[in-house]
Amino acid sequence: MNGVGAVVFLIFLAIIPIVPLYIWFRARNFGRLRFLLCLAAGLLAVMAAGLAQSLFPLPNIYGGMGSILFSVFIRISLIEELSRLFTLFLLFRFHYSRIPLPASSSTVPGAIHSFFGAPSGLAAGLGFAAGESIFYGLTDLSTALLRLFTATPLHAACGARIGTALGIFRAAPLRAVFLIITAVLIHGMYNFLILNPGIPWFLPGLIALSAFASSLLSIKQGNS
Repeated sequence: MNGVGAVVFLIFLAIIPIVPLYIWFRARNFGRLRFLLCLAAGLLAVMAAGLAQSLFPLPNIYGGMGSILFSVFIRISLIEELSRLFTLFLLFRFHYSRIPLPASSSTVPGAIHSFFGAPSGLAAGLGFAAGESIFYGLTDLSTALLRLFTATPLHAACGARIGTALGIFRAAPLRAVFLIITAVLIHGMYNFLILNPGIPWFLPGLIALSAFASSLLSIKQGNS
């Protein structure tokens, strides 16, 4: 496959999980612009995380358990989740604050953030995963295909938690902090298993899919 064909294939893989979410956004009347802004927030978070991670040494699987844990939970997981938190915060602060509150939702202060929190985080997570998959896939197409079933649902799940945390922070700050911590821990555990060559690939994939299913269930319960 030539260079142009590889890029087209990578973009196609990145779009696959985004399409059903876009359809869901339209069905819920969340808006096309809002959906694109969430994806952009995720892509911006990829760049912000990459810049921050460049300040730390690359993970060394032979550097001892302390080095591995620092790499997976701090250099990768914490930085990426904080980057997603920061870009979503900008979106909430400068765009969502001007949106009229839907008639079907609560009228408490900050309810507009809660209404859009989890779906926005989910879309930002898919945007983040798409950017990463294209970057990694440029050197190995099989990596991009594997990430479609592992890293993509993981970033979507963690993104939903970050978005929910932002949405409910004013009303329930302790629960919001808990959601942020769980996003970092789930992300870190996934990375820890990925970096361990003796662990089958489907185990981190199982963590990612379980976290994703849990996020979808939480969104469904919140909508009801």
